[in-house]
Amino acid sequence: MTRSDGVGNERRRAAWRGAVGLAILAASGCSTGGDTTPPGDVGREDRGEGGDVAGDTVVCVDWDDDGFGPGCAAGPDCDDSDGAHHDDCADCATTHAPGCRCSPGESFDCYDGPPWTEDVGACRGGARACLAGIIPEACAGQVLPAASPDVLCNDLDDDCDGVGDESLAGPCGTCDPECESEGETTPSAGDPGATGLAPNPDGTGGVVLGAEDIHAGYLWAANDPDGSVSKLDLESGAEVARYKVGLWGDNCDSPSRTAVDGFGNAYVAARAHVGCSGRNQGSVTKMAGDPIYCVDRNGDTAIQTSTGPTPLPLGTDECVLWTVPVAGAGGIPRGLAIDLGDGEFHPGGYPWVASWTEQRVYQLNPDDGAVLATVDLGVQPYGLAADALGNIWVSGRAPSPGYLQKFNTVSRVVDPPVQFGGASGCTAEPYGITVDRDNRPWAACWVGSDACGAGLNPDGSWIAVHTGRSNWGGRGIAAAADGTIWMSIHENWGGGAMVSWNMVDGSGMTIRDIAGVIPVGIALDELDHVWTVNQTTGNVTRLTLATSALEEFPVGPSPYTYSDFTGYQRRRLVPRGTWTHDYHRCDLNAGDSWGMIYWDVTAPPGEVTIVAMSAPSAAELAAAPRVTLAVIPTATSPADIEAAFSAAGVPTFPYLRIEVTLEGTSDGATPVFRWVHVQWQCNIMG
Repeated sequence: MTRSDGVGNERRRAAWRGAVGLAILAASGCSTGGDTTPPGDVGREDRGEGGDVAGDTVVCVDWDDDGFGPGCAAGPDCDDSDGAHHDDCADCATTHAPGCRCSPGESFDCYDGPPWTEDVGACRGGARACLAGIIPEACAGQVLPAASPDVLCNDLDDDCDGVGDESLAGPCGTCDPECESEGETTPSAGDPGATGLAPNPDGTGGVVLGAEDIHAGYLWAANDPDGSVSKLDLESGAEVARYKVGLWGDNCDSPSRTAVDGFGNAYVAARAHVGCSGRNQGSVTKMAGDPIYCVDRNGDTAIQTSTGPTPLPLGTDECVLWTVPVAGAGGIPRGLAIDLGDGEFHPGGYPWVASWTEQRVYQLNPDDGAVLATVDLGVQPYGLAADALGNIWVSGRAPSPGYLQKFNTVSRVVDPPVQFGGASGCTAEPYGITVDRDNRPWAACWVGSDACGAGLNPDGSWIAVHTGRSNWGGRGIAAAADGTIWMSIHENWGGGAMVSWNMVDGSGMTIRDIAGVIPVGIALDELDHVWTVNQTTGNVTRLTLATSALEEFPVGPSPYTYSDFTGYQRRRLVPRGTWTHDYHRCDLNAGDSWGMIYWDVTAPPGEVTIVAMSAPSAAELAAAPRVTLAVIPTATSPADIEAAFSAAGVPTFPYLRIEVTLEGTSDGATPVFRWVHVQWQCNIMG
């Protein structure tokens, strides 16, 4: 079959449009101006002023008065502007226009619509088969753009503009009048509840894993004698909230270690070891980092919470999510860390808390604090730190002289204890503990000839760093992404300092004195700050690395925290970020339901998990059961929300929270998340 070229097609389309236009004018009884031409051939002088019609049918359009043309009895004209030629036009060999001569059995592709619409939507080209030695006018089988394309609502692009059923599509892009939607929701790294994300650098929109840019960027300092935790904004240093924690909310709780999960929520372990009569039960309290995770317990549609250094009474702050007793009476919960979690169920990680007297570690459910597992240790645990391999390292101050020990959070396998420091000369009572970017544990030495820190190599050897300050001790310790180890030290009980060195070999040691404070804990953030929690002065110190400036910010009385109290250590180890968005569908009758969820995700590299929670109100979403909708790249868009909830045995309600978790690869590659599109059905009664 031979294809006609554009010249012949355009000539034919012009004649066809003229014929159709004349028919429309005749059918409407309108005149183009002047006298209408009676039935017969249309002369050149009348071009554009009428046409041969019989009722509503075009009879003949003959611009060159040779008797040939569209609709003419003599047949089509290969060039209706040249009266000398109707079947032997000079370009017939290339245009194959109607009226050109042909041989039996020949057939020619054709399309009389605008060329840009062919093969778009419903439009298709046809063919002209040679008829009695002439190429006919009719293009058999062609489908041209419809004049009123979308009234059928047939999920077809009838006008061939690339969009199907656009006039009746509605917010869902379908013809279902009951379907509603907000349209595509594009994520931002700064959205409420977003954590561990950055703008997508390739210019196609959305987010990737990256430096944290979230509302939940806070420091959490436990105020020991006050039974409270101070929450400080990492950028401004302001105390934005203070929460009563523990079972009593006073000095009997004696809160200490804090840790931050992947959502920016914080946990605090209360030791309850200060001798209060009948009050020696330790506990763990969970606090919301972002208001999206707070729970409206009294149902007044507002969140009652502290907004500064004044706490609400114990049990009334709706951003304090739960408190549970941990271990037996006198168990003294001390070490606290958040593990790697999982992308599907708890991507923010599971909290582990260590009982000093029981020599046991408890894994808690992030939803309600229930004990999920226990692991027995061979040391008395003082601090905990997670690595990127699924292990948690323990600093054991007892038995003497002190040991490190690790266990796997999945298999629960416990390695034998390793005597702290080996032959390095930094060997007594490991205190704070951290893990560097090569998954090596480091601990600060509290008792010794000088304030020192030591790291354990995979071959069992140790790297020790001695500050040379006698009668000083090491307390907190932290590892930066750039390979720097930081340690807080102080004299008994005089001035304090920050110490830093290179993790590879301990070189480059630098001591920065902090006058007048006793720094017990040290932590970092993504804003290039180093923080210490100062026990005797009721404040924290912030070092800005770019300027070497030291600043102090007030917290509660006698703060006592030297764990991962900004969450930086865990964020550095876990290549995972999360985004959430809440939806509210119609609430008209029992027939309302959630529909499909569509997404635009690039994975691999990495993996993206989409989870949903549904509740009768927005305030109840945080505590609602989690239902997995898709794990990408295994799943393909879209997913049926109602079907997923039904399969999980979980009911749906008018409110829905979508949680999207991005997980990268060990070499730093990241998936891309560009948008989600959630639909719902509003049942129309009547």
